[in-house]
Amino acid sequence: MDALHLADHLYKKLRQRREDIQVSLGTGNIGSFDEYKYAVGQIKGLTFMEDEIRSAMKAIEYADD
Repeated sequence: MDALHLADHLYKKLRQRREDIQVSLGTGNIGSFDEYKYAVGQIKGLTFMEDEIRSAMKAIEYADD
């Protein structure tokens, strides 16, 4: 179960960071096009990691059954 707690903690941290960046984009707090591209890249990377962690959590849950 420790692996599930770690994965859940990481998932929540990644999701919060992604949401923070999305808010910055939505409120116009991005100053330049380079910053915009960087933020979009971060969102893509964070979303990928969220999906990977979610998949791993499911695999761990099924293995525990």
